Amino acid sequence: MTDRLLYDIHVQVLAFLHDDRISLYNCALVDRNFNNAASKVLYRRVCYSPEYRHVLDLKDRGVLEKNSMLKAACTPHHAPLVIELEISGYISTRPPSLFNLGATIANAIQKFVNLSKIMFCPVTFHGELFVQSLELLPKISNLQELAVNPSCTGDRTCHLLTRIESLRRLTLDSPGRLILDALPEWLGRLSPGLLGLHLKDNCGSITPGVLKSFVPHVIDHLRELTLGLSYSLQDEDVFTFLSQLPLLERLQLQHYLQLRTPKTIPKLMRLKYFAADYLPAFDKREVVALCRWVKWVISSSPIEHVCLIRGDQDPDTIHIPFDSLIDHLATKHASTLRILDFKEAYVSVKGMKSLLHRCNHLEEVYVAARIHVLGAFREHACHLHRLRVARFNIRNAKMKRALVDDDLARQIITKGPPSLRILGVNGAVWERNWVSSRCNGSVYLLVQRICGSC
Repeated sequence: MTDRLLYDIHVQVLAFLHDDRISLYNCALVDRNFNNAASKVLYRRVCYSPEYRHVLDLKDRGVLEKNSMLKAACTPHHAPLVIELEISGYISTRPPSLFNLGATIANAIQKFVNLSKIMFCPVTFHGELFVQSLELLPKISNLQELAVNPSCTGDRTCHLLTRIESLRRLTLDSPGRLILDALPEWLGRLSPGLLGLHLKDNCGSITPGVLKSFVPHVIDHLRELTLGLSYSLQDEDVFTFLSQLPLLERLQLQHYLQLRTPKTIPKLMRLKYFAADYLPAFDKREVVALCRWVKWVISSSPIEHVCLIRGDQDPDTIHIPFDSLIDHLATKHASTLRILDFKEAYVSVKGMKSLLHRCNHLEEVYVAARIHVLGAFREHACHLHRLRVARFNIRNAKMKRALVDDDLARQIITKGPPSLRILGVNGAVWERNWVSSRCNGSVYLLVQRICGSC
């Protein structure tokens, strides 16, 4: 009983290091108890992602290196611990007769008896790389989430992919005509268990007719949806489709500027998360159109998390305030908004003050703004007792003026909301923690920089 309790405690503590594999490896060397707990966290997610090579290595036969995580995960001790498998990166385009990685992956899948999530999304690949693996996937009883790209939707693999059933979430990156033709029938076999359908990146083959063919198979159960960029779809087509999905809770769409105003505005009464991918806006008209489009989507929703994702992350892009969207959120969604993730979307100091005054339940804020926003934040955010994270990208300022030293960051954190734990400015991050003194055991507040520099 004591050993089991100790193991459970170790797992919970080490779970905080799930992204720090070096530390987990060192913990596994302490003793048997630590080894078992660290291995559970370390091998929960196995990733094989080769880096780009300038020259094709003709001697590479696809044999895994000795220190490969995928090879270590295939041992009898570690294989039952694997829950997620990711194959990505730059894989050789040589055929299976000359490159044996496909058989190695299929052999690993047979050993990972508790596998529930798989991602096959390599950048470069041979068309038959995943043939053997796809033949095995229908036999995996625990498989719930599957994400694939064109490596699994070609002529040699599409018919194998659509044999898989009992999925909870399906992600297709850059779906082509072949898989879209087969998708309605596949969705019919996946329903009603399918909760999430994510069509990402280049979705140019998705037409209004394709969307209509999805409706009978997803109308009664779909809760998560992603639609990538397709110039074949107008706002009217997308909004009409969304209006037929009353259970949607999470949504991500790609925006592009259109001149026609849609006649249909979706009423998504359960939507809590909305993310919008958009291209950089170079004048006020484009920003106003983007803000209006977002407001159309979330107008009837109890929205909690709004995320804007700009395709071009160039900090020198002209910055135009998204204040009309901020005003809408502060006026209509103040009681529900928890996370505002604008990243590179610019907010004026006035707009930030309005947000801080009205949205009393904010937990995380991430915006781009002028340097004066730090003063406004320190002055107007004290009453936000749930705010844990605040991040700012300082724009429209010379480099020297955008610098924030440790003293200023410490002042902003200590005089800000009592719950604030993390402050980020231009990539630099400060964290506030309570620390016990080694001398007399007293507890004091410590603010220290944990990464980056301004």
